[in-house]
Amino acid sequence: MSFKGEQNTLEIDQKNSLKIVFITGMHRSGSSALSRSMTTLGIQHSANLMRASEDNVKGYWEDEDFVAFNDDLLRQTGQLWDEPKLINPEEFIILAENQGAKAYSFLKNKAENKEIICLKDPRLCNLIPFWQKICKDNEIKWHFIASHRDPLPTAHSIHNRDSISTEKALSIWCTYYINLLDNLSHNELLIINYDSLINNTRNEVKALSAFLERQINEDKFKIYSEHFLDKNLRHYQQPPLEPSPIETVSRKVNTLLKNFNQNAFTHETDLKSAVAIARQSLIQANQDLSDESNASKFKNLFAIHYKKSEEQQNEIRKLKQDIQTLHSWVDKNKEKILDAQNELERVKRLRQSSRKRYQDAMNQFDDLTRTIWWQLAGPLRFIFSSRRDKANLRALKSRSQRKSIKD
Repeated sequence: MSFKGEQNTLEIDQKNSLKIVFITGMHRSGSSALSRSMTTLGIQHSANLMRASEDNVKGYWEDEDFVAFNDDLLRQTGQLWDEPKLINPEEFIILAENQGAKAYSFLKNKAENKEIICLKDPRLCNLIPFWQKICKDNEIKWHFIASHRDPLPTAHSIHNRDSISTEKALSIWCTYYINLLDNLSHNELLIINYDSLINNTRNEVKALSAFLERQINEDKFKIYSEHFLDKNLRHYQQPPLEPSPIETVSRKVNTLLKNFNQNAFTHETDLKSAVAIARQSLIQANQDLSDESNASKFKNLFAIHYKKSEEQQNEIRKLKQDIQTLHSWVDKNKEKILDAQNELERVKRLRQSSRKRYQDAMNQFDDLTRTIWWQLAGPLRFIFSSRRDKANLRALKSRSQRKSIKD
């Protein structure tokens, strides 16, 4: 019994010792640079980090297994990274109850032998209630930190990388951050502006240090600020778009994010009310965007069918011309065609007549071979015939005999 009690105590201690920093934020908004900043505070990453690519030459600083796990969670809730939805927390709480053991085991394995670990994935914005419940149920200490970049540059960067329309990218941007603000409070979330991280690195890392209660390692900070960060990491800059409903909503959400960091909301209820208004505005803007998209699709579809119809009309006109040419040729060569038809009929009659004469001759020959005179004259025919005639006579004789037997 004492051994079992010690084992239970050990499990509780292991749970209490788990500390996780979740890094999130919209794709192309600086979450990779934010994740890399954790090294200045002595916070470790997992060993299975995604490799750098042309789209992110200094690395993504996110765990491939964690991304795969989150992708699976999104699919189970009818989402993709580029098809998010305004989430219902209850749906994720039920999902966490069903997959709690699996998720906790995953976190424990990733944090093994580490005092504190950083796990980054932009998809987390749309999965917050799930990971909140996993951490609360297992007494894991956790914080969320989100990167923030103005919506238009982010949307244009998404458009360049993934060929997603700018309006659609703005809708994704709004969905990510509304889900973020709707499910986390001030003491659970810190938002870091990407441009500020680039231009005022020391101030932003200090904010991270205070929020996470971690000391800054000056040597690692120097490496991070002087060798890792680069103003060229800004993936895209673009002049403003023409005003549209979704662009208007993105500006409102952008203001909410800035006010969140400045503690502009006196009470949490004020923030929730503002987020609820933004949520409804996004729903309406998405409806308008969907209507425009459907109209655009119909227009494109009509253009495709119209083009096909034109091609078919051209084919029909060409066929009509060919038919007219054929009719003209027939009219021009009508006499020749009639002569050819008459000649064909004459040949047919001659052929039929020849067949009849041949049949009559064969019948007469058969009658001849049945006479007594034919049989008596057989030896004489054989004597006076040539070799070829003899062979023919044998064949005729054989044929005559077979016919006699048959008769």
